[in-house]
Amino acid sequence: MLCRKGNRFTTTEHQHPCDTVLPLNNPLPSSFSVCIVGASRGIGQSVALSFAKAGAGNFILGARTMEQLEVTRSHILQIKPDAHVLLQDCDATSYESVTRLANAVPNGKLDALIFNSGFSGPVVLRITDTQPSDFQTAFDVNVQGTFNAAHAFIPLLLSTQEGAKMFSVVNSMASWIVDGPIANAGYCISKLAQNRLVEYLSNQYEKEGLFVTSIHPGAVATDMAKTAPEEFKPYLVDSVDLCGHFMVWLCHHRKDIQWLSGRFLSAKWDPTELLEKREQIVEKDLLKARMDVQ
Repeated sequence: MLCRKGNRFTTTEHQHPCDTVLPLNNPLPSSFSVCIVGASRGIGQSVALSFAKAGAGNFILGARTMEQLEVTRSHILQIKPDAHVLLQDCDATSYESVTRLANAVPNGKLDALIFNSGFSGPVVLRITDTQPSDFQTAFDVNVQGTFNAAHAFIPLLLSTQEGAKMFSVVNSMASWIVDGPIANAGYCISKLAQNRLVEYLSNQYEKEGLFVTSIHPGAVATDMAKTAPEEFKPYLVDSVDLCGHFMVWLCHHRKDIQWLSGRFLSAKWDPTELLEKREQIVEKDLLKARMDVQ
């Protein structure tokens, strides 16, 4: 079956985390160190809690709002009281700010970098009705921000001995659409560019052990989703925990899934079915951006 937008790549899709991806079934060592850019609320906060539930003991959290980061830290410590949680204000669009966050990583030891910062802006369906500043901001956050994080953090990931070497970005199935009620050009095109950047990173650093992925978190009713049209909001029914649990599952199975590097994945996909598609994915080099020519 040809599936151009990525939905239904696995026959089974999940609105809530299945047992396979539950953190308790995918434990991580207490020495595990994860940095999350955009960890103050919503999906980013939930990702942090998923890693805490899996046993990770070291967190470096960045966001523009320190007060909200404090809330994330308190939730982490409720789950894992002995965790080390470092907070740093961070503007993903500023390379200097992202570099300060990277420099704050204790001893430069890092297993995973999660880039969750994102900008959607008002959902406007025609280019001529779109504010140029909103279009620019989408690229500043979603693309330049990802570049900034890669430039600052990949050296840490690669230099950490026996680390997971995981660089993951929270992306969106919207990166593959060109029409419909949420086809906001700035967001959709910048997210497609983010996918392509992930492919570049994997191509350049995979031989050094880096594992890079774009992950669709599901249709989640986060604060950023408030800009979605009313007709789309009934579809925002997926659990906020899908993305974090899926990332933990990837980290737990890290040594066996290098073949997924550079690809677009969905936290809604059934993980067992995804692994069963390994031969097809590798042989046809699926889950990447391509120009279709016949």
